[in-house]
Amino acid sequence: MKEELQSKLVEILGSIQTAAGKAGDFAMTQLPDIAQSYVVYGRISSFVLLVLCAMAAAAFSYIALRYGWGNQEAVVKREIWSIFNGDWLGHRIAAAWLGSIGAVLFWVATFANLSTAMLVWFAPKVWLLKEIASLVGR
Repeated sequence: MKEELQSKLVEILGSIQTAAGKAGDFAMTQLPDIAQSYVVYGRISSFVLLVLCAMAAAAFSYIALRYGWGNQEAVVKREIWSIFNGDWLGHRIAAAWLGSIGAVLFWVATFANLSTAMLVWFAPKVWLLKEIASLVGR
């Protein structure tokens, strides 16, 4: 009885080892395709993120310049002469400051994502190695 259990155990372990070897061989044959797919994913995701950040930065810049700093009509005119020719209305102040802050933040994000986008487009092998290193480092 003991010998039968041992022979069955050896048979089961052998089949597990064979299955693991086949799975490893399958993974190795599929590795170039997986790497290529991951590079395509990296290119698309970095490009989309770059475009979205640039569009948000442009929108905030437009709001700050058009409705904030450049809006000459949003001023309460005074009867007497002053150096500022009146006081800014609240919505002009909000558009100027919030638009400026948003524009600066999104332009910084755009330029921060630009290096990743350029790396994945012009040196995909280096980008892939950096991605693998970051996955292993976690």
